[in-house]
Amino acid sequence: SSITRGHDIVKSVCGDARERCALAMGDWNVPGNGVAALWEALIGGSPPGRPEPDQRSCCYPESHHYGIFDHLATNILGARHSGSTVHPYQLLEENPVKQHRAVSAKLVLPGDGDLAAKALAAEVVKE
Repeated sequence: SSITRGHDIVKSVCGDARERCALAMGDWNVPGNGVAALWEALIGGSPPGRPEPDQRSCCYPESHHYGIFDHLATNILGARHSGSTVHPYQLLEENPVKQHRAVSAKLVLPGDGDLAAKALAAEVVKE
């Protein structure tokens, strides 16, 4: 897989924030270990950490297709994955050929909560 368009759009919308404060979820059309190369072509900046989920999500019918394609990736320093679900195929009565499974993923971002916890820990140490 390769990405041939979109970098200029991401750059114009996100500016320099994309270099260290981006997240992207969707069909990367590669297993998780291939996302970094596509990330460079689409977003640029710091490469993402390990994308999740990294399990089979494509495609119906599974007897004809195999893909570990749908991931959430981020280059936000300190962000961490906190679970994901690859849901069952939907609307099977419609014979959804090449349908991907829906994917949900939770990402915990660094922020005030982390800073507050660090401040509280520092106060406890002082006493």
